[in-house]
Amino acid sequence: MRVLRFFLILILFSGSSLYAQDFLRVDQHEFAGDSLEGKRLLKNIKKAKKLFYKGKTASSECLNLLQECLSFNNANAELNYNIGLCYLKYGKKELALSYMEQVKEIKPNLNTEMYLLLGQAFHYSNDFTNAILNYKIYLELLQKNDGRKKADFVAVSRYIEECKNGQVLIEIPTEFDVEKMPSPINSDYNDVLAIKDGIKLFFNSDRKLKSDTKKTFEEGSLRGFSVQLKNGEWTGFSVLNDEKHTRNLPLMVSKIDNNQYLFYDKNKGAGDLIFMQKNDNFWLKEMDVFFVNKVKTNESSASFSADGNTVVFVSNRDGGKGDIFYCNRVDDGKWSEPVKLGEQINSAYDERDVFLSSNGKVMYFSSNGRNTMGGYDIFKSEKDENGNWIEAKNMGFPINSPYDECHFSPYEGDSFLFDSNRGEGGNFDIYTKKLIVDIVNVPEVNKEPVVPMPVPVDEEVSVPLVIYKIQIAASRYEIANAELKHLYRGAEEVTQLYDGDWYRYTIGNYTSKEEAIFFKDKSGVKEAFVTRFENGKRTGFITNFSLGKN
Repeated sequence: MRVLRFFLILILFSGSSLYAQDFLRVDQHEFAGDSLEGKRLLKNIKKAKKLFYKGKTASSECLNLLQECLSFNNANAELNYNIGLCYLKYGKKELALSYMEQVKEIKPNLNTEMYLLLGQAFHYSNDFTNAILNYKIYLELLQKNDGRKKADFVAVSRYIEECKNGQVLIEIPTEFDVEKMPSPINSDYNDVLAIKDGIKLFFNSDRKLKSDTKKTFEEGSLRGFSVQLKNGEWTGFSVLNDEKHTRNLPLMVSKIDNNQYLFYDKNKGAGDLIFMQKNDNFWLKEMDVFFVNKVKTNESSASFSADGNTVVFVSNRDGGKGDIFYCNRVDDGKWSEPVKLGEQINSAYDERDVFLSSNGKVMYFSSNGRNTMGGYDIFKSEKDENGNWIEAKNMGFPINSPYDECHFSPYEGDSFLFDSNRGEGGNFDIYTKKLIVDIVNVPEVNKEPVVPMPVPVDEEVSVPLVIYKIQIAASRYEIANAELKHLYRGAEEVTQLYDGDWYRYTIGNYTSKEEAIFFKDKSGVKEAFVTRFENGKRTGFITNFSLGKN
C-alpha cells in the first residue's frame, strides 16, 4: 500500500539531519566506575541503542531502559544526551529540555550537535529566545568547521526565523483555548482529519482494533471511523466501510453537501480525489473529480463552496511541493482550467489541507512556509471587496505551536477542529475549541441602583464598610488557574467566592465606585462588571458603565 503523503510528511524534520544524530557511546568507567550494578546497567544502554535505531515503535522500551540507568547515575552527559535525543525524535519533544540542559552543564563541549538539540528542545518548549541563542551557537560552530553540513546551515537558519515568528505570535492575546477531543475520538495512535456532520463526527486513525487480523489491518495505515454525540457523550463508535465491506476505504477529506462527500484515493494514479455517497450501511463511489485530478500528480485535499461552483484544492503538479489551486464552474456547466493561487496564499514551501467557507470568502490551509513558528501552521485568508484573496495570516496561539497543525475545519459558529502532534508520544490528536469560561451576564433584576437605607440621625450607628470589587467571571464549576490566566492577564490577585451555587471570581478592593470602574476598564476583560459589597455581603452591581462614556 502506498504511503500517504499528506500524513507521513508531517513528521517534523524527519528528512533533515537533525534526527540523524547518533546515539552516543557511554563510557564504562565514567558511568559505572567499579560498581557491579553500574556494569549490569551498561547492558541496558546497549539494548536501548538497538531499540533506538528500530524506530518509534521501540522508543518507549528504549526510554524505559535509559531512565533506569539514569536512576543509577544522572550525571553522565552521554546518557542524558541519548535520552534527550530519544524524546526529540520519538516522544513529547519539550521533555528533552531538562536532559539537554544537564548535558550542557556537565560537558559544555561534548559535541557540536548538542547545541542544535538544545535549541530544538527550547523551540518546542516555546522558549524562543533561548532557542535562537543555541541555534546561533550551533551555526557558529559549523562555520568554524569549514562550513560543513551546509544543509544544516540552511535548515537551522530557517528554525531561527520560525522562533522569531513565535516571539511575535505568542504575545498576541486570545480569548479562547484549545483542548484534545476525548476518547474514543483520540487514542494512543495517530488520529487526524475530523469532520463534524450534525451530531456525527468522522475522523481517521491508524489504531488497531481487537477484531483486526493481518488481512484486514496494515500497521500505520489510516482508515475512517465515526462517532455521534448523544447526551453530551461521544458514542456509536464504528468503522467506515465501502460497498464491499472492506476497511480499505479512501480517506474522507471534506463534506460537499448532505449527500456527497469528498475522499482521497491513495491507490488511484499518484493520489486522486473522488466523490462518494453514504448508503444506510456503507459508502459508494460516485465519480472521480475529473476536473481536478491530473495523471502523475497528487491531489490530496479539496473544498467546495456551498453553491458548488468553486473548488480549491491542493496539488503537487507545480514542482513536487503542495500548492493551492482553484477552478470555477462556468456558464455551460463545465469547469474552468485549474489556476494556481498567488503568493498571498502559496509560498516557496508546502501548502496543504485546504478548507473553503460556505460563501467562498474565507479559506483556511496549512503551510510550513510563510511566518510559521515551526513545522506546519494553520493560516487564514479572506477575500477583499474586489474578490481578491488578501495576505494569509498565521492563526497564532493556541491553535498553532512549534509542532505540526493541520486539517482545520470550522463548524457551528466559531467552533473548529484541527490536528496536532503536540501531544504525548509525538502522535497526532484531534483538538477543538475550548471556551475558557462562560461570562455570566447579571440578571436585569440585579441592575437596579443600590439605595442605602436611611439612618436616623438621633441614633448612634456603626458606619457600614463598603468596598467595590471587579467580577471577571462566574461559573457553575470551578475554573482552573490556567483558564483564569488566559481570561485575565493583569497583576491583581484573583479571588474566588462560592455562594453554594456559583463560583465567582473577582479582583481588587476599591473604596470608591469611580476607582473600581476605572480599573474595570483597564482589566482587559470585556464582560467584567463592578460588584458592591457592604460589610462583606454583596449588595448590588454596576454594569455597562465606563468612565468618560456615561
